[in-house]
Amino acid sequence: MPMLDKSSQEMTLNRNCAVAAESSLAIGQQLADPREPSEFVSRWITTLSGDREVPFYKKLTLAVVFLGAFLALDGSSTASLHWEGAPPWYLPVGLSAALFLTAGAWSVPLVFICSLIAAAVNYHRPMFTWCGIPGAIGAYLGYVGSAWLIRKRRMSDMQRGALADIAGYLVACLGGSIISAAIGVLALFGDGLIHRGEIAKTAGEWWTSDALAIVAFSPFVILFVVPRVKHWLKPDADVHFPWNWQSRSSGVDILESVAQASCVAFTIWLVFGYAPAIPYQPLYLLFIPVIWVAVRRGLPGAVLTVFAICVGMTVAAWASQIHAGSLPRLQLAMLALGLTGLCLGAVVTERKRGERSLRESEQRYRLLFERNLAGVFRTTITGQVLECNPAAARLFGYDSPEEVVNHFRLEPYSNATERDEFLTKLKNEKQITNHEVKIRRRNGDALWTMVNVSLVESGSGVATVIEGTLVDITQRKMAEERVESLAYHDALTSLPNRTLFYDRLSQALAVARRSHQKVAVLFVDLDRFKTINDSLGHSVGDQLLTNVAARLRACAREQDTVARLGGDEFVITLTGVKDVSDVAVAAERFMHAMADPFVLENDSVTVGYSIGISIFPDHGTDLETLIKNADSAMYSAKENGRHHFRFFTADMNEHAMERLTLENALRTALVNDELFLVYQPQMDVATGKIPGLEALLRWRHPQLGLVPPDRFIRIAENTGLILPIGDWVLKTACLQARKWQVSGLPPVSVAVNVSAVQFRHEGFCERVRQVLKETGLAPQYLDLELTESVLLADADLTFNVLQELKAMGVTLTIDDFGTGYSSLSYLRRFPVSKLKIDRSFIQEVGEGDNGAIIAAIIGMANSLELKVIAEGVENETQMSFLRAHHCDGIQGYYFRKALAADKVAEELICNGTAGRFSTGTSASIETINLPEGRAHQHSLSSHQG
Repeated sequence: MPMLDKSSQEMTLNRNCAVAAESSLAIGQQLADPREPSEFVSRWITTLSGDREVPFYKKLTLAVVFLGAFLALDGSSTASLHWEGAPPWYLPVGLSAALFLTAGAWSVPLVFICSLIAAAVNYHRPMFTWCGIPGAIGAYLGYVGSAWLIRKRRMSDMQRGALADIAGYLVACLGGSIISAAIGVLALFGDGLIHRGEIAKTAGEWWTSDALAIVAFSPFVILFVVPRVKHWLKPDADVHFPWNWQSRSSGVDILESVAQASCVAFTIWLVFGYAPAIPYQPLYLLFIPVIWVAVRRGLPGAVLTVFAICVGMTVAAWASQIHAGSLPRLQLAMLALGLTGLCLGAVVTERKRGERSLRESEQRYRLLFERNLAGVFRTTITGQVLECNPAAARLFGYDSPEEVVNHFRLEPYSNATERDEFLTKLKNEKQITNHEVKIRRRNGDALWTMVNVSLVESGSGVATVIEGTLVDITQRKMAEERVESLAYHDALTSLPNRTLFYDRLSQALAVARRSHQKVAVLFVDLDRFKTINDSLGHSVGDQLLTNVAARLRACAREQDTVARLGGDEFVITLTGVKDVSDVAVAAERFMHAMADPFVLENDSVTVGYSIGISIFPDHGTDLETLIKNADSAMYSAKENGRHHFRFFTADMNEHAMERLTLENALRTALVNDELFLVYQPQMDVATGKIPGLEALLRWRHPQLGLVPPDRFIRIAENTGLILPIGDWVLKTACLQARKWQVSGLPPVSVAVNVSAVQFRHEGFCERVRQVLKETGLAPQYLDLELTESVLLADADLTFNVLQELKAMGVTLTIDDFGTGYSSLSYLRRFPVSKLKIDRSFIQEVGEGDNGAIIAAIIGMANSLELKVIAEGVENETQMSFLRAHHCDGIQGYYFRKALAADKVAEELICNGTAGRFSTGTSASIETINLPEGRAHQHSLSSHQG
């Protein structure tokens, strides 16, 4: 602080000193963190102890160095008091301001202590006077407040060096210097060191010397000294240096630096050492190096140059002992140089930063442009490519962007109208995002892309350039098409599925309503497809469905729809129908196309078809009704001989409703005890005795009465009800056979028909074993009858199941032999014990080749050591033929009708006492009145459709 060379005056002002000390601590608290006093005290104590990451010896060294520098700089100011009564600049203020701005709250006590020591050592002021503790501390309160304001409001960052940062720094610190000067002058006046008339002059000199230190010295400390001190305290800390002195500079940079330093030295010599110029002191020449360095080096160079010039001017003025009254002129020149250097350097630094940011941005853009995986391009309105990146060039089918610019024109439009619509939308909206468009590559291949484009105006304000990006979405479009195909087409045959068929049929009905035309719906079902699928395998079945789809599609017109609803069900929509006879002709065409055999894996397969037809609007006005009625007509065609077509009639609807009623009733029949078993005896032809009985299922409905098995067995199989029903039949039959044995009757076997659904169900063998265990029936008295279609479905699986059943001791019989794919190979392979000749051969034993077929079956079975039972024997002629050909057993009305369980006991008693059986002495129960009286033929055997 500047002090006039006058006698000191001691005053004891304990109270004032205490107030000043409290004020300084309060300001230091605000500088740190304006929170509760208790928090600040804790933080201040921690701060005084120093950063724990910094070694103690470094902290102590830094405090000692700062104290020495403070005293040395203050001492130089004391020495300069002899030259015109005031120093040109008061450097301790600049050092302290830099410390306040960079170090924070912990620096406040350090500066106050240094100021008190300097007042006592350099100025010999008693501590308890106005110029003692109050003056020494109060002289820095303005800078404490300025530093708090700058740090709190983030008004300035000297390291960033923008013009706004310099302005904030100057406003805050120069304002603080006014407060400091006022407090200092009042301390001097309070101690009587200046008179009232000297207050203004002393305040001006005080502010000027402090302002010069703020302008010329503090920026130098902040930019060049503080970073090195921080780096010394924390070598691993991220510290920003204005210049990297360790980096290698080019020869031009070194020469330029030498020239700039020489210019500074020469200018100072010219002003203060060249005799002809001394009287004039052309201080304006000093602006030349400041401006030069500021323009070339920015703010760091300007700060360093201003500091060097100010130091040189101070030393030169002191050494040359310039005439009295020159100090204000020198101070004005130094202040102007400092302000010029700071402002011009900040402007240049900001500009250089902007240029550097622009270069970095351009570099980033160039890297993003060239390395972007998406295609980036610029074209004219007409499609001429102006620029593109390598990714775009590859998408267009070229090796380099240069080839694209020279040879390629982007035309992603299928026609001129589409092009005009796209450009009109782009001009109106200025940009289009996520626009999917197909382009042609160099080789002509189509490429689906997603483009995002913007319309860019040229310098004249006219939009002539299109900029954008494009991404190859061909794979995604193909996947979408695949997903759409799977959603609306059958995966196996590629025909429209149910969803797409319903949509097309709805459209066809809407058109037919407007044009007063007819629409035909043909429901096509393959006859006995399940048998083919089970016997030849699912892969062959899939090939058959694919070939059927191809033939149906080939026979249909372009406007017709052929769809697959599922399984072996196809449906065809015929549009534009004028007469019902045209539909019959079309149906005949489809039937004729399917007549030729299909060659599947070297096997020739002939398949029959049943077609049901419904007509709009005759048979329904909505698609659900039309499809339902066509389905009913198809079932009617199946039930009436198969392999032909039928138009829907009202009776079919009644039949469909009957099927639905039976299905609903069958679901509760087992629970309501509506099902029961009857037993048809089998006769040994040689002895006339009963070796076994076949259990036959019957259903007595409360309202419908006795329901024939052929009406509900298929329904049970299609709905899955055959599993619980078949399980009940197996257990009930075994339990009844065991009861007969326990009652002392001769032991006989009981035959139970096994449905294909039952046989393929997981755990069937275990269920048979469990039933035998629960009922106590010996396995040899259980005879399981299976049809040929069941045995041929999956040969390996069937063989394993039959082997397990055979290992239990169960007898296995092939039922309805001769109606399926009879083969010697499976007779030899499978462990069966009996064959049952189907009743269709026995009925016509005297007609055609049936007799020869029966004889052949009996002879083949005898050679394989298999027993043969003939079903449906109803007269003596049939019986005589079978006896003559040595058939082992018979079953039919000729011997006995199906009997109730209690009536069977009477037959078994007679079976044990009588010799041979004589016809006509049977006790029969109520039988179901079926065609030709053959109720005994309906059981649980699987009926393939």
